[in-house]
Amino acid sequence: MDNDNKVLKPITKFDKENGSKLITPQLEKIFCDYINECKFSMCLRPETIRGYIAVFKLFSKVMPEVSSTEELSSEMLNLYFMRIKTRTRIVGKNTLKTGVKNSTIKTQYSKLIVFFRWLCKNGYLEKNPLKNIKAPQVNYDDFRRLEDEEINKIYSAIVRCSSNTLLLRRDTVMVSLLIFCGIRRGEFISLQVKDIDIEKKEIIVRGETSKSKRTRVLKIHPTLLLHLKDYFRERKSLKTEWLIVSNRGEGGLTREGLKHWVKSVAEKSGINFHLHQFRHTFACKLAEANVNIFKIQKMMGHQNITMTMKYSRSLQTENMEEDIGKISI
Repeated sequence: MDNDNKVLKPITKFDKENGSKLITPQLEKIFCDYINECKFSMCLRPETIRGYIAVFKLFSKVMPEVSSTEELSSEMLNLYFMRIKTRTRIVGKNTLKTGVKNSTIKTQYSKLIVFFRWLCKNGYLEKNPLKNIKAPQVNYDDFRRLEDEEINKIYSAIVRCSSNTLLLRRDTVMVSLLIFCGIRRGEFISLQVKDIDIEKKEIIVRGETSKSKRTRVLKIHPTLLLHLKDYFRERKSLKTEWLIVSNRGEGGLTREGLKHWVKSVAEKSGINFHLHQFRHTFACKLAEANVNIFKIQKMMGHQNITMTMKYSRSLQTENMEEDIGKISI
């Protein structure tokens, strides 16, 4: 968490043959200035900044010949998108994969164009090289929610495979928080013990941890309340302020730890899931219970209703027999 507030400095590079320092590329230095402004002037979320850094790292890796702003052009950007669309890379355990989804290209595009706008505003570029390039159209027709049977298998795997009671209670709370609150990854990992009010049955999602930068209060579902009480009894001797503790209980669960947890539970349960699917499931469960969409928007922490409506792609028409039956003539 503390690393998020450090000044980003250009990576010092060395000439291996002569043992001397190489000049840091101009573009990398400028990018560091941009990120520091994002951190300390614009006060963007750490999650947003991490995304910008990840995209720039990939760009630098795929386009090593580009080291200055003068080399940024529409032709060069088209070449970059072609390379990441066609390159072969190793994923998982020595598995080769070629290309990326259109959604990945769009993510790259959306983060790079913000950086290029900043370059234009600060006089580094005369024209945004992405201005005349359209982002790919992405059809989100994939089914992202989790079914009840899949959720039960995840719970069962936790009960069956937990090595001690603390991890059993913790992992159960983790799944219940995701299912019954629908919170984002950054919000989830940033929860502290003080954010939970058992008496009022409320969870506070603090604005500084939220994408919308707005604090919201969520009511605790009865199942989640039961799991939280069990968890608090088990971890009462721990001193850490973070709600979700590490495997050793010495501090909060890190982002890398959370990534490892998802992979481990997926393998043990046989359910190939990712964290954001719980958020889709939360939204769909509320919609299927005929909860007003504006209430869903508030609970999801969306700034506008359009984003909430995008989650409707996880609703299936074959589950709407009862709704069809309501039609009368």
